[in-house]
Amino acid sequence: MSALDPKKTYRNLKKKGFVDSVNKSKDHKRLELFHDEKLVLSTKLSHNNKDLGNYLIKQMSVQCHLDKNEFIDLANCPLSKEDFFDILEKQGLLK
Repeated sequence: MSALDPKKTYRNLKKKGFVDSVNKSKDHKRLELFHDEKLVLSTKLSHNNKDLGNYLIKQMSVQCHLDKNEFIDLANCPLSKEDFFDILEKQGLLK
């Protein structure tokens, strides 16, 4: 079973270009990714400090247009911002 630290995941996603959404929520942090000032995707993290389990990792990977292992690499930093954007480009999301 995989688990991710939510604070580390949040910090690392911010390093990859995600920004905090202006749409606030009491129970989630919403992160958005922009390219050329266009919203490409968004994902959300719970405000609680519990580890992200398989279910939430899968949900966030779908929101980020990655498979589960790619998302884990994005959250843990082996997947660089450039490689992430290359994946999104190949999927036609950065046009």
